[in-house]
Amino acid sequence: MSIILTIVYILTTSSGLILLKLGTNSGPPVSFVENSLKFNFNLYLISGIALYGLSFLLYIYLISKFDLGYIIPITAAFVYILIFTASFFIFHEAFTMIKISAITLIILGVILLNFNK
Repeated sequence: MSIILTIVYILTTSSGLILLKLGTNSGPPVSFVENSLKFNFNLYLISGIALYGLSFLLYIYLISKFDLGYIIPITAAFVYILIFTASFFIFHEAFTMIKISAITLIILGVILLNFNK
């Protein structure tokens, strides 16, 4: 069950961040205009907040069940890899050799963390 929740956490965190980014494409969600707050919420932003909130609850559960020095690097690595991939396909951000090298090192780190587990 914990592995399934870990996967759900990784997916909700990544999806939430992607939706938050999509939701801010039309401008910042909150701005100060003519001495008043102006809210610019849309479906992407609200969905991103909901998913990121759910991921926070899952995060609390996961850190209560796993060693902190194990679960944080593993989940952060997978979230980073998913975000990196999505940023290329959805936002058309550039893949550079430095970024690809960094992803390779992250994958190597995940393998090493699980080597003696």
